[in-house]
Amino acid sequence: MDLKKYHRLTAAIIFIVTLIIYLMTVAPTLSFWDCGEFIACSVTLSVPHPPGSPLYLLLGKMAGMFPFGDIGWRVNLISVLVSALIVMLLYLTVVRLIRLYRGPEESTEDALIVYGGSSIGALAFAFTHSHWFNAVEAEVYGISLFFTAMVFYMIVRWNDEADDPKSDRLLLTIPYFIGLSIGVHLLNVLAIPAIALVIYFRKNEFKWSTFLIMVGLTGLAMMVVYPGVVKWLPATFKVNVAIPVITFLVLLYSSYHFLKAKKRIFSLVLVSMLLIVLGYSTYGVIFIRSNLDPPLDENNPDTIERFLSYLNREQYGDVGILPRRWNNDPNYSSEADFFWNYQVNHMYNRYFLWQFVGQEGDFQGAQVDFSKFFALPLLLGLFGLGHHIIRDRKRSLVVFSLFFLTGYAIILYLNQDNPQPRERDYAYTGSFYAFAIWIGIGAQGLLAYASRYLKIKKASQLALLLAALFILIPVNMLAKSYRMHDRSGNYVAWDYSRNILETCEPNGLIFTNGDNDTFPLWYLQEVMAVRQDVRVVNLSLLNTGWYIKQLRNREPKVPISFSDDYIDRYLDQHDLTALRKRYWPKNLPEQPTIVSVPTPDGGSFEWDVPATMHLPTGPGDTGENNFLRVQDIMILHIISENNWKKPLYFAVTVSNSNMLGLQDHLTMEGLAFKFVPEKGNKINPEKLAENLLDNYRDYYRNLDDPNVHYDDNVFRLLQNYRSAYLQLASYYLKLDRPGGDATYDPVRSPDENYEDFYAFSDRDKVLFILDTMEGELPSTVVPISSEEIVLHIGQLYSDLGRPEELEARLQRLSSQKDLTPDELFRYGATYLRWMNDTTTAEKMFRRVLEEDDSPEMKLEVVTAFNQLRMADEAVSLLDEVAESKMDTQVKTRVATLYLHLNQFDTARQYFEELAETNPGDGSVIGGLLSVYEQQKDHPKFKELLESWVASHPNDQQAQQRLLRFNEMYQDSIQ
Repeated sequence: MDLKKYHRLTAAIIFIVTLIIYLMTVAPTLSFWDCGEFIACSVTLSVPHPPGSPLYLLLGKMAGMFPFGDIGWRVNLISVLVSALIVMLLYLTVVRLIRLYRGPEESTEDALIVYGGSSIGALAFAFTHSHWFNAVEAEVYGISLFFTAMVFYMIVRWNDEADDPKSDRLLLTIPYFIGLSIGVHLLNVLAIPAIALVIYFRKNEFKWSTFLIMVGLTGLAMMVVYPGVVKWLPATFKVNVAIPVITFLVLLYSSYHFLKAKKRIFSLVLVSMLLIVLGYSTYGVIFIRSNLDPPLDENNPDTIERFLSYLNREQYGDVGILPRRWNNDPNYSSEADFFWNYQVNHMYNRYFLWQFVGQEGDFQGAQVDFSKFFALPLLLGLFGLGHHIIRDRKRSLVVFSLFFLTGYAIILYLNQDNPQPRERDYAYTGSFYAFAIWIGIGAQGLLAYASRYLKIKKASQLALLLAALFILIPVNMLAKSYRMHDRSGNYVAWDYSRNILETCEPNGLIFTNGDNDTFPLWYLQEVMAVRQDVRVVNLSLLNTGWYIKQLRNREPKVPISFSDDYIDRYLDQHDLTALRKRYWPKNLPEQPTIVSVPTPDGGSFEWDVPATMHLPTGPGDTGENNFLRVQDIMILHIISENNWKKPLYFAVTVSNSNMLGLQDHLTMEGLAFKFVPEKGNKINPEKLAENLLDNYRDYYRNLDDPNVHYDDNVFRLLQNYRSAYLQLASYYLKLDRPGGDATYDPVRSPDENYEDFYAFSDRDKVLFILDTMEGELPSTVVPISSEEIVLHIGQLYSDLGRPEELEARLQRLSSQKDLTPDELFRYGATYLRWMNDTTTAEKMFRRVLEEDDSPEMKLEVVTAFNQLRMADEAVSLLDEVAESKMDTQVKTRVATLYLHLNQFDTARQYFEELAETNPGDGSVIGGLLSVYEQQKDHPKFKELLESWVASHPNDQQAQQRLLRFNEMYQDSIQ
C-alpha cells in the first residue's frame, strides 16, 4: 500500500471512529436550552431568535424528512455528522502543516510519525468537552465550526497548490463558504485573518511594509463581510429596494468584465464578494417565512425595518468593549480585576483548561481537575506550539491568529457580565480546535525527536511509542469523558415538558420562565402536536411588543385587549411617556399598588402588587423598586381580561419575583401552579396525586436507570418532581385519617395500588407516595439536593414503621468522603435521636473531636455525651473547655452544661462570676436560680429572685415564681 492510501485510510478511520462514538452518545431526542427551539423552527421552517440561522434551518428541515427515528434525533444527526467531519479535517490540516516544514513522507516510519502525530491531535480534540457537547445535540456551534475547519483546511491546501492555475477554485470556494456560514453563525468571519496570513506568506517575503498593508486589507475584508454584507447591504433595502439589486448586478458584471480581461486579482476579489453575498442570501428564508406567519415567528421580521432590527440583534442591546461590565461587583476590586479574573480567567482560561487538563464535573461553575488528563494534552500542545515556532514561524502565526481571534478576542468583544445563566464554553471551540493543531504537531515533534535522538528507527518501535501516546492522551480523554458526554437514554427534556403541558386543564394558559421551560414545550406542540390547546406564555418575551401581538392574534388566543397603537406606544418603548405607565411607587396615595380581581362567585380578592424593578427618579430616591416591567403589566392585564374563562398556570420553574405576589392564590397541581380565587391552598391534593401517581408515570423514562447520565441542570429540574411528592406526602401525613377497606401493599404493582389509593389510610397513602417517588426517582440516580431532605424522607419512613429506610440513608450520608465536623455531628445526633443507635452515635461524636477541638464543638459533644449517659466523659471534656479562655457566651454555656451534668458547685461558681459582671442577663440569673434550687439554698434563691423582680417589674413569670416560692418555703426561711 502506498503512503497516500495510508493517509486516506487514517483519515477515514478517524472519521468513522468519531462518528460511531458520537452516534453512541447522541441525545435520543431534543435537549434543553436552544435545542428545542432550533428543532421546532427547522421542522416547521419558522423564525428562531435573532439573528437567526437560516442555513441551519434548511438543513434541519431536510434532516427531519428522513422517515426513521425521533424527529429531534434526526436533527441531532447534523451535529453528529459535521462534528466527525471536523475531526477528520483537523487531521488533514495538521498533516499538511507538518509537510510544510518537514517535507513529504518517504517511508513507513515517516508515515507513522506524521499520520500518527496528526491523529493524536485530531482525536484529542474529538474528546474535548466543548466539541463533544456540541456534537450530540441540535445546536449551531457544530456546523459553525465545520465551516471554520473547512475554510482553514482549504486555505492550507491552497498553500500547497497555489502554483496550479486551478487552485483559484479553492480561493473562490472559501468566500462562498464564509457567506453560507453566516447563515449559521458569525464566528466563521474570525477565520479571515488566518486565511489572509496564509496567502500573504505564500506570495510574499516578510517585510513590515507589506505585512502592515496586508493587515489593513484584512481589516477591510472583514468589514466588507461584517458589517458590510451582514448589516449595511440589507440596510440599503430601507432606502430603496433597487440599491441591493443594482449592487449585485454591478458585482456580477464587474466580475465578468475582469474575468474576460484576464485581470486575475480584480476578478478574484469581485467574484469573492459576489459569492459571499450569494452564500449570505440564505437569510431570505427568514424574511420570506416570517411573511407567511409560521408557527414560531420571533421578532416578526416581516418588514424591512423589523428584518434589519432582527439582523442587528437590537433586542439584546449594544454593549461596547469599554468600559468593562464590572458594575462595582464587590467580588472584584476594580474594572481591570473584573476583566482579568472573571472575563478572562473564569470565562475563557477555565474553559480552555477544561479541554486539555480536565473538568471537575458538568455542573455550573465547575473548576479544572488535573486528575482527569494530568495536563498531558496541554503540555503536548505547548510543546507543539514551541516546535511549530522553531520549524515554521510563519504558519505558527497563522494558527495563533485563529487561536486568539476565536478565543480571547471574543472575550474582549462580548464584554460579558456576571453572572451568566449557563456556561459559555461552546462558543470557543474554534480556539480549542486551533490548539489541537499544536497537539498534533507536538505529537509529531515528539515522535521525530525520539526517532532522531533516542535512535528509535524501526517502525515497530515507533508504533509502540505512538500507541503509548494514544493511550495517554486520546484514549484516556475518551475513557474519562465518555459518561459525562453520553446522552443516550436521556429523555428528560421531552418528558418534563410533556408533563408540564399535561398538568394544564384543556385550553389552559401557562406562564413560563426561560429557555428550558419554553423551547421544549414549543417543540412538543409544533413538532409532536402535543397539547396544542395550551398556550405557552414566556415571561421574558412578554416584555416585547411583537410577542404580545402574536399572543393576542394567534390561536389559541390569549385574552389581551390592548390595541397595536397602545402596544407600540406604551409597551414597546422606553421613553418618559412609556415609563410613566409602568411607574409603581410604594405608599403613593394617588397611585395605590393594591389590585382587585373579581372572583367567579361574584366576590373579589385583592393583593398588594410589589414593584419589580428600580429606575432612579431624582433627589430623594431610596433605591427601592419603583417600576413594573412590561411582563408584570401584561400578567395583570391577562388576569383581568381572562376573568376566569381560561385556567391560568405558572410553571414551577417561575421564580417568586415573577409571580407578582400571587403566591397565596397559586396551588400546586404538578409541574405547574394553578391560579385560583381561594387563598391558602398550597396544593390541590387530588389533582397532584393524579398527575404524580398516574398521568406522569409513563414519562419518567430512565430516571431510575443508573446507566443514564444527567447533568447538574437536569438534576435541578428533577427536584421539582421530588418537591411535589413530598408536599403531597406532608399533606396526607397531617390529616392522618383512617382508611377504608384497602391497605397499601408494596408487592402489588403501582397501577394496582393507585386504583385503591383513596381507600387507603392517610399513612398508607404517604407510604405509597414515598415508595413511588423512590421508585421513579431513586436518590442513587437522581441525587437529592439537600441532606436535610434526605433525612426528612428517612424520618417520614421511620415514623411510618420503616426505620430501615432512615438507617440506609444515614449510612449513605455518613459514609461520604470529606465530611465536615458539623456534618459528622449532625449525623451522629440523628443516629442517637431517631435510631437510638448509641454505639454509632458515640463513634461519630469521637470522630468530631478528632477533627475539630474548638471549644464550641466540644460543648456540642458534651451535650451529646450527656444524652448518651456518658456523664464522666462529658464532665472531663467540659473541664477542658473551662480551662481555655472563654468569652461570656461560652462561659454561660459551660455553666449551664455543668448544671445539666449535676456539677452544682462548679456551675454555681461560674454563674456567680457571670452574675457579678452581667446582672441583667436573664439566662445567667435563671441558671443561678436553678443551682440554688438544686442545692436547696433557699435564702440565696429568694434574695436573688427578689432582686431580679425589683429590677424587672414587668417580668410576670419571675413574679409568679417568687409567689410560689414564698407559699412553699415561707416558714422554712423565716
